[in-house]
Amino acid sequence: MQFNRQKEENAAGTQVHNDQQDKEAVVGVNQIAQVVSRWTSIPVTTLDQEENKKLIHLADRLHERVIGQDEAVNLVAQAVLRSRAGLDKRRQAIGSFLFLGSTGVGKTELAKALAEQLFDSEKMLVRFDMSEYVSPGSVMRLIGSPPGCNGHDDGGQLTEKIRRRPYSVILFYEVEKANFAVFNVFLQLLDDGLLTDGKGRTVDFKNTIIIMTSNLGAEHLAEAMAGERTMEAARDLVAEKVQQHFKPEFLNRLSEVVIFEPLSQDMLKEVVKIQINGIVAGVADKGISLSTSDDALGVILSESYNPMFGARPIGRWLQKNVMTKLSEMLIKGEINAGSTISIDAMDDKKGLKYEVIEKPPEPNPQHQQEEVLQGGKRPVLELVSDSEDDDVVEVAPMPKKSKVTENPAASDK
Repeated sequence: MQFNRQKEENAAGTQVHNDQQDKEAVVGVNQIAQVVSRWTSIPVTTLDQEENKKLIHLADRLHERVIGQDEAVNLVAQAVLRSRAGLDKRRQAIGSFLFLGSTGVGKTELAKALAEQLFDSEKMLVRFDMSEYVSPGSVMRLIGSPPGCNGHDDGGQLTEKIRRRPYSVILFYEVEKANFAVFNVFLQLLDDGLLTDGKGRTVDFKNTIIIMTSNLGAEHLAEAMAGERTMEAARDLVAEKVQQHFKPEFLNRLSEVVIFEPLSQDMLKEVVKIQINGIVAGVADKGISLSTSDDALGVILSESYNPMFGARPIGRWLQKNVMTKLSEMLIKGEINAGSTISIDAMDDKKGLKYEVIEKPPEPNPQHQQEEVLQGGKRPVLELVSDSEDDDVVEVAPMPKKSKVTENPAASDK
């Protein structure tokens, strides 16, 4: 009898052990790739061989973020595709580009979009403002000081970042302002894809994209936009000015020299829509729905437009006006989870008005019953008849009325 009980207990224990084994977590390839990605700063897409799919659709994805620069986007996407196909055996970066054009036309936005599409995050963009590298000693700041010099232990600002994060988009902003000694470093970087830092370590740039931006000749593009000359003539003048400033050996090492044209009003309106979509996604995280009319988009564009700065003022205007207004309404309790907000233009087309329709709170039958039993007030109810028989009614809570608030635009010009 005791032996049989012991046998049953052993069998039960074996079953429990088997059940625990069945419930053990299985670590798959994707989980391993994510862990290794965190350790090495190598994107998951590169580790799990999904990069080919991204390359095929790269141009389409870039067009979704960069408006009105079809030629520029296509040139960059094609250059990246050629490099990643592996037909060129030279140890160079994935691509090296000189972006030319006025401010606010999409040069930096394209760099951010490349980082997101190829390396999974905008955080993989490493930016250097070259107006800070105007002295001959700037070279040591980039690659590190030699032994015995101040800052030797710190490493180079460029080489150290890429050594730790080998998959990156490197943005050299306003490269024409850099000291000419810096361009000797660029020549080696563009030619070999390698740099040796102050400590004698070789840093590999073959998995980076190098982008340099410049405003050289932007005034000619603005003149073409104003109708003072043809765009083709303006592009020729820009190319001439670039050739006067940069040495041929530098320009010849680049994958592409890309000219960004000024944005038209229709293109800028598309930029407004993209930035509004970002706000919509932000409030959606709080359970709030947001919509904007075409007239509202027109007000945003007209109030934020500045021909000297392209699309750049749009984001500042939205933050200063729309984001501030929504934040104020949220803090005051005028909107909450479940609210729907409609943004339209004021009658004078000089500002925006916000109509708020609050979602009625879900009724709590138990709470209502407790209030009745305790002599409390019933919630306000409306009787809705569905037939001629007055004895058959439905009970529904009274909807809250919408609120309309106006917000005259604050000029950002």
